[in-house]
Amino acid sequence: MHSERIALQYPLMVSSVAGTVKARVAKKPGGAFIRSSDFPGSSHAVDCALSRLVFTGDLLRIRKGLYWKGPKTPLGIAPPRPLAVGLHMAGPGSGPAGYAAAAALGLTTQVPSTVEIAVPGRPPKPPTGVRFTLRQLPRRDLRLRPHEVALIEVLRDWPDTVEVEWDTMAASARDLLTSGSLRPDRITKAIEAEHSPAARERWHHLRPSITT
Repeated sequence: MHSERIALQYPLMVSSVAGTVKARVAKKPGGAFIRSSDFPGSSHAVDCALSRLVFTGDLLRIRKGLYWKGPKTPLGIAPPRPLAVGLHMAGPGSGPAGYAAAAALGLTTQVPSTVEIAVPGRPPKPPTGVRFTLRQLPRRDLRLRPHEVALIEVLRDWPDTVEVEWDTMAASARDLLTSGSLRPDRITKAIEAEHSPAARERWHHLRPSITT
């Protein structure tokens, strides 16, 4: 009798989880990543509910446990850019590196076939089209923003990844500072932990020109 009662209750529990998942996904804005771990209930029931939303065209499955609620097109949901997927997976303190960093700051027109992302600490397995590069943990502790990481990466690589002169790069950094995308004090703390004396020297030269 006990096992029969559980069997009868199980479809109700699955239905309840499905309703919760569907309602929460509906409230998510377009352009949002959704993880199966975001929802209460058994993992099997949550996975079934999310798979159903993929089948109905409401979500796009990125990889196991990770989904995307993107804009709908006649061909289906528009997929997220590899940089967006990589940044979401990499977590706080991550940001573009290499040519991707220069592109994020508007300093190059080159579009790399593989997007490089600097990750503080041990990086996860990268998604298709992304390469993770290990960086120092203070970036995560300081919760650096992607543009802050991009600027540090450009200063590390200067001038190899850019197509502009120093003054143009400084003007770009100044605009980002004005918009609130850069926090000089956080960058200073992070760059002091970098294994790149040249990056620190370039930042100490750049900071006065963009903050005065």
